[in-house]
Amino acid sequence: MKETQIGTRRAPMLWGQEHYWFLYFDIPSYGATRDCVKITRSWHLDAELPDDAVLASLSTLVRRYESLRTRFLHDDAGRPVQEVDPPWPAVFEFRTVGDASDLPAVSERLAARPFDPARDRPVRFALVRAEGGGAWVVVTAIHSAIDGQSWVALERALHGLVGAAGQGGAARPDDAPHPDVPLPGVPQPDARQPREQAELDHSAARSRYRERVRAYWRERYRSIPQGMFPGYRPAPVGHFDGFTPPSPYERVTLRSRRLAFAAERVAAAHKVAPGVVYLAAYGAALSALSGNDRCVVSMDTANRADPMLSAAVGCFFQPALVVFDVAAADSSATLLTKVFRAVVAAQRFARYSSLEMTEERARAGHERGMNLRIGVTYNYFARARPEHDPETPHPDHHRAATTDDFVVEKAPIDWQDNSADLYLAVETGEDGVTLSMHGHTSVTDGERIARALHGIGALIAGWADGTVSPDTPVRRAQDQLGFPRREFGDGWVHVDHSWVNTRECAALLAGLPDVTAADVFAECVDGDSGSDSGGSDSGGGGGGNISSRLVAHVSGPTTPQQLRAQLTSALADRPSLVLPHWFVVCREAPEQPTPQAWAEARVTAEGDGFPSRPEPPRTPQERALVAAVTARCPELVADMATPYLPAGGRTSLAPLVIDHLSAAGFAGIIPADLLGPLPLRAVAAKLSPTAPPRD
Repeated sequence: MKETQIGTRRAPMLWGQEHYWFLYFDIPSYGATRDCVKITRSWHLDAELPDDAVLASLSTLVRRYESLRTRFLHDDAGRPVQEVDPPWPAVFEFRTVGDASDLPAVSERLAARPFDPARDRPVRFALVRAEGGGAWVVVTAIHSAIDGQSWVALERALHGLVGAAGQGGAARPDDAPHPDVPLPGVPQPDARQPREQAELDHSAARSRYRERVRAYWRERYRSIPQGMFPGYRPAPVGHFDGFTPPSPYERVTLRSRRLAFAAERVAAAHKVAPGVVYLAAYGAALSALSGNDRCVVSMDTANRADPMLSAAVGCFFQPALVVFDVAAADSSATLLTKVFRAVVAAQRFARYSSLEMTEERARAGHERGMNLRIGVTYNYFARARPEHDPETPHPDHHRAATTDDFVVEKAPIDWQDNSADLYLAVETGEDGVTLSMHGHTSVTDGERIARALHGIGALIAGWADGTVSPDTPVRRAQDQLGFPRREFGDGWVHVDHSWVNTRECAALLAGLPDVTAADVFAECVDGDSGSDSGGSDSGGGGGGNISSRLVAHVSGPTTPQQLRAQLTSALADRPSLVLPHWFVVCREAPEQPTPQAWAEARVTAEGDGFPSRPEPPRTPQERALVAAVTARCPELVADMATPYLPAGGRTSLAPLVIDHLSAAGFAGIIPADLLGPLPLRAVAAKLSPTAPPRD
């Protein structure tokens, strides 16, 4: 722990805090006002207390929980840190009179002013008084300070404090405490502060765990598909100068009471959690929808298994990376086992530095010649158990099949994240379960989503009632239950766990300067039987494709290095492009564009296309970019043909590079441009001079 100003404590940033802190520099988009990701809640108070008594209770929360008085910033060395300020008296941003119907407008007003995570308090309060009595406290906080589970602890603590004040107990933070209210300023004994957890995570005692985490993510990044759904979506989602573009998502829900019972029975039979059952069925749908047998799913994890964190207030949750194969011949029992093991492994390594894993992903993508994208999300919320024990069938169960009470209908969009292709949320409650699936219109549509949801429900129901036996191959179950399936046509091949459109790649090569003809083929290496190509019947996506490579054959006065550099720059507009692993340059193109004909053509040069030595900056924009990155990252090798992170840049320093460029009179990029697959030359091409450099 480091003391900065009087009463201010500094520590490394908690890993759960890093992601949302960094989004401040990237959201909403180019040239827009920076703001934090915020979450808002409202708490209803029955007690009739004066405003100062409510504020006293809120001030006690601020004293007790460090996350409510933590700022997030770079230290003098450019490292991301958290600074815990001394307790401050809570104030209401505003007060108003209204009822429950006014809460959305109050919440929007409270969150309207941007947060600066380095300077501003991380939480704001407003008060809504009801004319007939009672009130609501509306709270807006930056997500780096609070996650969803923290609201439960905060609301419980607030009601305890307000109740004590209403009974004549503690009315001010410095009063004697009520027996059920811990001394203000002293953390509860069973709750660890985020600062303390961060110090523990960064300690020498945890070094071995950190290396195991890095190894887990590194291996996954080297073996996952470029994207589950190969396709590019250019339209961002967000608010831009008051304008919100139409959502590119469609959402469909499935509601069922009996399905909740069925999932519970399957979980009990296979000794797994119900969330694993839904995820396994989702995997069956996902592999059919995408055509990829290797499923890559981001799944939020609370990271609160430690009893000291169960009641803590802070941002501890992080996305876990779940990877499993859905082979056509897998039985249902095998699939459930695979998913269970994948979830256990993912959750074991779900406490990690998102900034460092961004670097691992960029390096792996650079080595593999692709822009790795995790576009599939899954979350399971167990709000409450169904009303009846799943082992004791409801009285009407014998009269109808589980699927008979499925209600599948289109629903309004309630979640948007342009990085996602497909998102499934499963929420159980007293009335049963609701499956909600959002799909991006570039990769699916409402009709296919509805069929996929019905297939997920029917598969779980079949597992539960025996109509889909544990030995049934997944492919047969998918077909019987009507899962929508993606078929890849001519020109598509499966190489390095990814579906690649060779015709698109060949067309890009043919359009480059000094190229007179081009073709791209999948080539066997080390005796491999070949890559998968054509329809999804070929079953690509499992493990056996690493020994196949993508080979580009071109004719013209060019070199492999020039070809790779030009294709890499094209990733700015085609981020789903997969680069060839090998380039063969021939003097002339053959009359027939077949692999055999190209193999007989006279070769003038061949290679992987990686530069043999660093390429220096040449334009004013390139020199400005190199000056900025080397000022912040002295160890970076200034190679204009290599992306920022593989060249030695650091994720956490990318915002400071942008600020350096701004001071030098250049604009046009955000940190995400530095963290992606673009070489420094392509990033520099986006820059434009804005004004004379600032002193």
